[in-house]
Amino acid sequence: MKYLIDTNVFIPLEPTGPNDVGALTSRATSFAQRANRAGSSLFVHPAQTRDISNDENNERRRLRETLLGKYPVLPEPPSTQRIEGVLGSPAIDSNDWVDHQLLAALHADAVDYLITEDAGIHRKAKRLGLQHRVTYVADAIAALDALFDTLPANRPAIEDLKAHSLDNEDPIFLSVRAEYPSFDKWLIKCKREHRQAWVIRAPDNTYAAASIVNREDRTDIGPGGKTLKICMFKVSDVHSGFRYGELLLRQVLHHAEQNAFVFLFVEVFPRHQALIALFGEFGFFDIGINTDRGELRLGKKLTFTDEDLSTLDPLEFNKRFGPSAIKWTNTPGFIIPIKPKYHDMLFPEATPQIQFFEGQTPCGNALRKAYLCNSGSREITPGAILAFYRSEDVKALTVVGVAEETLISDSATDIARYVGKRTVYPFREIERMCEKEVLAILFRQARVLGTPIVLDILLRNRIIAAAPQSITKINLSARRWIQTQLQ
Repeated sequence: MKYLIDTNVFIPLEPTGPNDVGALTSRATSFAQRANRAGSSLFVHPAQTRDISNDENNERRRLRETLLGKYPVLPEPPSTQRIEGVLGSPAIDSNDWVDHQLLAALHADAVDYLITEDAGIHRKAKRLGLQHRVTYVADAIAALDALFDTLPANRPAIEDLKAHSLDNEDPIFLSVRAEYPSFDKWLIKCKREHRQAWVIRAPDNTYAAASIVNREDRTDIGPGGKTLKICMFKVSDVHSGFRYGELLLRQVLHHAEQNAFVFLFVEVFPRHQALIALFGEFGFFDIGINTDRGELRLGKKLTFTDEDLSTLDPLEFNKRFGPSAIKWTNTPGFIIPIKPKYHDMLFPEATPQIQFFEGQTPCGNALRKAYLCNSGSREITPGAILAFYRSEDVKALTVVGVAEETLISDSATDIARYVGKRTVYPFREIERMCEKEVLAILFRQARVLGTPIVLDILLRNRIIAAAPQSITKINLSARRWIQTQLQ
């Protein structure tokens, strides 16, 4: 793999003074170590010398220019012409100009991934269809661990508790206090009101992530009715990269759905671009009413109209109203067999093995996942319903998902960089699979079946004719029958 590192990754990776050392330094170093063990290369772009040259501190600038020389420079960097056709033509030597140089190298496949902490570049990459290959440092670490067999230490599943059980002194609250001087007073209020909370613990028993919610029915925010506010939502900087944000959000959304909330909202400072992007991926939108502190208010609807159901495509419908909301009408459906060992990693909450729990792998924590196979099926389109069938032992439908997109390739590198940190397959397994064409499916987990639908029931109801050995398309009556089992 070839990685292009942005200047905002290079600086903490090669600090020139105490001000350059922070949480990102440790993560950047871990990333570099893992990339080296995996035989991957880190490149810099010649345009990044423009970033460095803008530093008015002459001594620091010269030192950074020297340190930049430690890394191979991308040879013959590609033209930005195609990039500018989508993103426009910024002034030469501007920050946007440098961004476009980096994205052009990625677009031309001169590198496999661009590693950057710049949320603006991530947004631009999405416009270019390159979002799978632009990643934050923490996510790059997770992807390398997944692809090259470095499993993180076991971590416990998410804990359901009341606010009064939270440890006020946990390190996760330090940065929250820095943003909200009245945090401790507010936390006491949450404790006295017995507000609902969740935490994910790290191996040392500190909080890797934490959230507090509260019912706040307000007519000035949202459609009115039963409304849930996400009062706090925090993932520790030390433990980013394990998709704990998605795991925590999954729990919040499940709580809202189970308790018949019609709307939920959260308040976020604009500087937290990665968090805003996460909420946006799951249907949150800017309400347009900022707080007195300057926070954005992001809202999400949990109920839909007949017009929503008829006009939205199946993927957008799931994104806006899900994760469990599925558009069944006029939507193709498929049964996908998955082996137990991959099922355990991809769907830990649906595993029958008590000793296996959430938190061990980033792909298991996430709502957005990937599945690989050598199936010849070419019919899966965005929004298609995917019913996962655990083969060999349970022999039952266990999880339902919604397809996002697919890729067909016999290149292990192309497949690996497409699925990124979503995969459960190590790179050597991907290489083996790529002896034939591989179908890679990116999808969103929608529902875990409380009671799996076993093979005998599927056969008796003529959903399938035999145990599925490969991806099997199901007809309209079968889709309707499965839908009734989920209600």
